[in-house]
Amino acid sequence: MPKSRSYHPDYRSAEVSQIVATIDRGQSVSIIGPPSVGKSNLLLFLDQRRLSGTDPNSPWFRHAPLSETEGRIVAIYIDPNALLPALPSARGKIAAQAWPGFELLTHRTAVTRPLFPRVHGVAADNLPPDLAVDIVNMQERFESAHPDVTAMDDALHAHMALRHLENIIDAALAARSIQNTPVRIAYFFDEFERMLNALPDFFFVALRSIRDRFKGQVMFVTVTRNSLPYLIPDYRMAEMEPFVELFHDAAIYLKPFNDDDAWRMIEDMEGKTSTMNDYAVGLLIRATGGFAGLLRAGFYHVEKLAPIQSGDYQHTVDLAAIRLAAEPNIQEECKTLLRSLNAEEIKTLYGAAVRRPDLPGDTMRELSQKSLLTHDTVSTGLQVAPPVLAAYIRNHPTPPSARPVPRPVTLPEEDRI
Repeated sequence: MPKSRSYHPDYRSAEVSQIVATIDRGQSVSIIGPPSVGKSNLLLFLDQRRLSGTDPNSPWFRHAPLSETEGRIVAIYIDPNALLPALPSARGKIAAQAWPGFELLTHRTAVTRPLFPRVHGVAADNLPPDLAVDIVNMQERFESAHPDVTAMDDALHAHMALRHLENIIDAALAARSIQNTPVRIAYFFDEFERMLNALPDFFFVALRSIRDRFKGQVMFVTVTRNSLPYLIPDYRMAEMEPFVELFHDAAIYLKPFNDDDAWRMIEDMEGKTSTMNDYAVGLLIRATGGFAGLLRAGFYHVEKLAPIQSGDYQHTVDLAAIRLAAEPNIQEECKTLLRSLNAEEIKTLYGAAVRRPDLPGDTMRELSQKSLLTHDTVSTGLQVAPPVLAAYIRNHPTPPSARPVPRPVTLPEEDRI
């Protein structure tokens, strides 16, 4: 991940503290948010390569008090675009279809330096002989796990990919445990819906088995545009339930930026240009609702908002939203946001825009959690949010088609599930 961007220690403080504290308690976490809300920046902020867990400003130091006794949390980021194709020699078999997922987790674990089994804080020549032998054995297990899982000349190794993943996790955790310097592992699955579309149910149920074996030591974090029950169709849910129930108590919806984070983002962008009118920036934040992508797109038009005045501030915000919605880059950002929703969500959002009655309650709740519907300050109903998206929908009353979730680009067409 890029390391150039700096973040205030209190960036997204409410959500970050909740995410890290939940992992610290040994639970898995589902992070949900539509495009434009800032999921990528959240992952950059949590990237441990950017800020050490021992730094007092690090969220892994500030919000994980159990690290002192239970062990530091080592975060491993999993990118679905790095999935390899299923094994061609056994296409159609569940183990071969699940192999890319196990291979990717094994590889990412193997290249995470803090997990390599080594002596910590004690000179090697002072170790008791049996402990020294144990550490050497664990190093061999750790080093051989990924070469074994990719040994294409041995079909059994590939078939046993889950066992190789368990082996490398066990070696890493056990080596630290016997030296009283424990660690815990949190796998972060970015764009998790793409993995859902690329891997068989067996892979995810197997992850549940890993969690059960290493309970409190291995956690999973999924980052998606929709909640997991909303993403997984009924015909798959029966098989997937053991995995999905890991997240029942920890589904966290990312909200748009609060005022402090929004101002900091604008100030960061201003540093590359010049200082802007505070009144116009305030209108930009209100009109975009603090959605990061809309803020970024609107930044280039902020001075056009300065002349907008009216006796009522909310009316002024609505006028600013209309002005912004006329800009092509804002329109593209709105299209991207809308097309990330599924067909039912798009239909419901457009229905809410015209006050259509009897809209599906579950979908309205999902949209409300995503801050795309909010309570009208005048009536008791719901209205589209943020204001610039509402203005866009009024100007484009024909709903767009939902965009299918793309498969990871590394998977050839014939091997995609």
